[in-house]
Amino acid sequence: MNRLVLSLFSGIDLFGKGFVNNNFCVVSAGDKFLGSDIRDFKPPQGFCDGVIGGSPCQDFSRLNRNPKDYSLEMLNQFIRVVTNVKPLWFLHENVVGVPEFVVDGYRIQRFELDLSWFNPIASRRRIFTFGFKCDAPGEYLLNPIIKNNPPTTHRAVTCQDSLSLKEMAQIQGCDFVGELEHFSVKGKKTVIGNAVPLVMSQYLAEIIDLAIYQSVTTPGEKCNCGCGRIVKGKAKHAHQNCRKKASRAALKCDTPV
Repeated sequence: MNRLVLSLFSGIDLFGKGFVNNNFCVVSAGDKFLGSDIRDFKPPQGFCDGVIGGSPCQDFSRLNRNPKDYSLEMLNQFIRVVTNVKPLWFLHENVVGVPEFVVDGYRIQRFELDLSWFNPIASRRRIFTFGFKCDAPGEYLLNPIIKNNPPTTHRAVTCQDSLSLKEMAQIQGCDFVGELEHFSVKGKKTVIGNAVPLVMSQYLAEIIDLAIYQSVTTPGEKCNCGCGRIVKGKAKHAHQNCRKKASRAALKCDTPV
């Protein structure tokens, strides 16, 4: 394993920086605002261990009253790159409304994380889809934390936030605002607000490092909702949110939870 990670839809790449801070080597496929088009990106098979990325989410947002097809197209581009590269693992980030997806040859784990679980300044829930090769030696399911949201001092940080640029950068973990001098203030807020918070990306890099590269796993039964978390005792779900998720899935397919 080479610890090389390919970052898609990288933007200012706070997602990738969290992996760099945990001794991964991260290469970027570029981004639209830098003149790159992922539809033209054709990387070679097997050159990296992992693929990460948060594809455009606007059409999946519950606040969007006029969704288009672009976000779904870009999600399919993420799947295309993973299918072509065939990394050991991949990690996709998006908003709560992102559709569930599968990639042939990979076991899938879908879970949520909220910024307030790491820093009680602001709350913003994000959905992560982790996949690892079915034929890989070992079982690399992650065991991410889950908590109840604590009181916060700020609402969710988004690209249209009324917070000052300095406040947004501090919450998101962007310590290089001065290097974004070619952006307008609105542009800076957009790329910072769209980024995965650094504290969250560092946590994800840590648990992937432990599970895959250090073979540290947590024994026990997995949550029935598919999040991969370990449950306690005779429980079937790791959290009440997991129970709700499993109940909704059961209603769709008419199976017991």
